[in-house]
Amino acid sequence: MPLARRCADRRPSARGRRTIARERGSFAVVAAVWMLVAIAALGAVDIGSVFFARRDLQRVADMAALAAAQKMDDQCTQPAAAANANARSNGFDPAKSGNTLALSCGRWDTQSNAGPSYFNTTSTPLNAVQVTATQSVPYFFLGPSRTVSATSTAKATNIDQFTVGTTLASLQGGLVNNVLNALLGANLSLSVLSYQALASTQIKLGDLMAAANVLTVNELLSTQVTAGQFAQLTLTALSRTHVVNANLQASVAALQAIVGANLGGGKFSIGSQSGGPGVFALGLSDTQAAADAKINVFDALMVAAEVAAAGQPAVNVATGLQLAGQGAMLKLQIIEPPSIAIGESGIDPKTRAWRTQANNAQIRLYLNVSLGTAGLQPTGVLFPLALLVSLVDNLIQVNLNLPLTLQVATGSAWLQSTNCAATAASSRAAIVVQPGLANLCIGDVPTDLPAQQTFACNVPATLATLGVLSAPLLQIKSAFALPAVVPQSNAATLTFNGVTGDADDYQTANSNAVGSVLANALSGAAQSLTGQNGLTLYVLGAAVPVGSLLNPVVTVLLNQLGPVLSSLDQVVVPLLNLLGVQVGAATVHNEALTCGTAQTVY
Repeated sequence: MPLARRCADRRPSARGRRTIARERGSFAVVAAVWMLVAIAALGAVDIGSVFFARRDLQRVADMAALAAAQKMDDQCTQPAAAANANARSNGFDPAKSGNTLALSCGRWDTQSNAGPSYFNTTSTPLNAVQVTATQSVPYFFLGPSRTVSATSTAKATNIDQFTVGTTLASLQGGLVNNVLNALLGANLSLSVLSYQALASTQIKLGDLMAAANVLTVNELLSTQVTAGQFAQLTLTALSRTHVVNANLQASVAALQAIVGANLGGGKFSIGSQSGGPGVFALGLSDTQAAADAKINVFDALMVAAEVAAAGQPAVNVATGLQLAGQGAMLKLQIIEPPSIAIGESGIDPKTRAWRTQANNAQIRLYLNVSLGTAGLQPTGVLFPLALLVSLVDNLIQVNLNLPLTLQVATGSAWLQSTNCAATAASSRAAIVVQPGLANLCIGDVPTDLPAQQTFACNVPATLATLGVLSAPLLQIKSAFALPAVVPQSNAATLTFNGVTGDADDYQTANSNAVGSVLANALSGAAQSLTGQNGLTLYVLGAAVPVGSLLNPVVTVLLNQLGPVLSSLDQVVVPLLNLLGVQVGAATVHNEALTCGTAQTVY
């Protein structure tokens, strides 16, 4: 075969050439695909690096926000330092080039602020922080570095619980039993030690939720109970609580006795509602935050008893009351019950009212002191009766009386600020207290006034009665009723630490001396009584004008009043304090400052 033909035979055919071209094209496609895969893989490495860097940064922001929220104060001085220290401990140095850690203090409020973050830097009181961490993350393959950021919002609500008016000094022998028995129709006979144990015992609001078998604080607040049912819930909560109480067993025994006393009274809501008062008044936008708030068991029981009795007719308080050796009749009427305030500090921007406010009780106290006849000798126009009195002493009774009525208007206290520090001893709660005014009346005020009826002092007082076999023959009355007003004192700021059970738990704005207050008020009354026609003589119910001839009776009366008035402070003040009432003063019992557990919210 010729050489030329053989060479021609070795040349690829057109079909072969097309096959080689296709093979070369396939290789290029495969190479391109693999190139894309390599680029994608390298990009995935960079993207993954950014993703993990952002995830770590989010963790840093979350932890820094939680640490900052735990140190929240009204001036936002501690959160920044806490956030930076926490970030460093988690491997993020804010001072490193490319790193930043920005913090803003504000308020997280689902009711007042817009979503989705519900965070606002202009609202108060401060209860949240927003931390934004940024970091420059270099790309390995895709070019220059990229800045990533992570933002976290954490809140920690500082909650304080307090009441106005109650004091440990009011826990006198028999007094608590008598008041509870009068208000609730019970027959309690617990010892002072039992009540003192209750006064030093705490439970959490969440314990009451569990006892009531409800899941939210709002459900608990709307639960309707009687005073007896509330005592049973408190007993169940106390038996399950994790709060450490030194007098737990004594408190459980006392509550068991109270539950077994078949307490009376109507139903009421556990929380204050628009339709009526309750035991607790919450000042929180997020009511669920109150679940960890600690409440004083004794205060809660006393407030529950007053809520149950509010608006009812006056009841006799069988205290065996003795004033300077003189017998006295005492009746009590609850106009408005007190409340236990639970909440956070500051003013609500919507209502412009203080978020957390407690009120003392508004009451009427009817006190009729029988001054007896010791030292009383008929004088003036009554002198001719001296012989008759000596002859028929067993038939004729001469009685001196001092009818006093006291109505104390509502005083209030509000939570101005809180500051949670590293220790409870250095934490602070500032409460402003405004004592209410009091109206005093020397007059024959009806003791069956409805609670809703306006108090009026317009009936003259019957000061002396001379009768035969209990039938009044002669009466000496004031010519007119004698009202006096104890004015409101100026508001005062009280500062409490965060330690429960120490000496600063009870603080008083102004001194409370009812006897001296009444003595000052009665000094003007004495001038009125000894004036011309200050007294009126009634013979068989008919008025007889005698001018100033009855002034010696006033002298005898005022001589008798001295020791009576001085003893009011020792007898009446503890009763008023037990009810959460004070005259010309206000004592605040700061039950517990609960520094909130921080949690991320956005």
